[in-house]
Amino acid sequence: MFSIFKRNKDNSGVPEWASFFNESEYSDFLKAIDKYFNKKKITYQLGDGILTIGANDFGSNKLGLINVAQVCKQDELKNYNGIVFEHFESMVRASLFDAEFRKIVHDFDKVKKYVGVRLYPKDYPAQLGKELAIWKDFVGDICSMLVFDLPDSIINVQPEQAKKWGRSFDELFDVGLQNVRSNYPLDISQQKFNEFTIWFIQGNHFFTPNIVFDLNNYPQFIGSKGSLIGIPHRHSAIIYPIENLEVVTAINQLIPTIYGISSEGPGSLSNNLFWYKDGHFENLPYKFADEKLQFFPPDNFVDLLNTLTEKK
Repeated sequence: MFSIFKRNKDNSGVPEWASFFNESEYSDFLKAIDKYFNKKKITYQLGDGILTIGANDFGSNKLGLINVAQVCKQDELKNYNGIVFEHFESMVRASLFDAEFRKIVHDFDKVKKYVGVRLYPKDYPAQLGKELAIWKDFVGDICSMLVFDLPDSIINVQPEQAKKWGRSFDELFDVGLQNVRSNYPLDISQQKFNEFTIWFIQGNHFFTPNIVFDLNNYPQFIGSKGSLIGIPHRHSAIIYPIENLEVVTAINQLIPTIYGISSEGPGSLSNNLFWYKDGHFENLPYKFADEKLQFFPPDNFVDLLNTLTEKK
């Protein structure tokens, strides 16, 4: 189970952005960073989860550290050097590919196979610049964005690029969803979770949460009263079919779990719990106060709970 109220123990010397590390892990992570950039003879300055670097082949002088740190956290210390190396080398490859890709980006027939749809936190388009992204609200704190799924990177499709293709947003969205379905298999399993059973979906790619676009293709995911759904990060989704009052137990146990998984990442998406019913998603608000869960369901979900009976 995940701790949602405390920083990792024995990490008083670790900054807040990396609080999932203990001091030893954080030290080894910094050593891996230092080893990589020293070998490349690139100067760098460590900031709050960001590196500011000198002349380079990355295409940027500011590099985020949170995702690669989260990946390291979930692996062994001995693998940190390799993880850091591959992370930054993939950025170099992406920069080189991007330079060539921009030469063909206005030819839809050539770039169609790269078009995808990915879910992001709703504040992400604003970070990019909303005028530089094509996106729409999905539910709660999540949006869906049109992207290019390139060999070593995922980048946003810009409106100026898409305008020259002469396709509608809905058509591009459908192309992107179909490409993701075709390119990225999912590992789906039914698992016992304490007293109840969930469906757990995972993948070693960035599009696992896209399962939410295809729920009607998986009738086993949907209870007679809908489903509880969590999409904590880019590699996982959790689904609980609602049939009876066991859902109350599920809510109380899934919320802390989703919160914890999202906090640990990598690629955190949402720590919220959603209700899916008849093709519609709805956020189920909650908060933690005095280390206790407080749940604030909307009226229609309360009405649903009032119709449920105990599990037989």
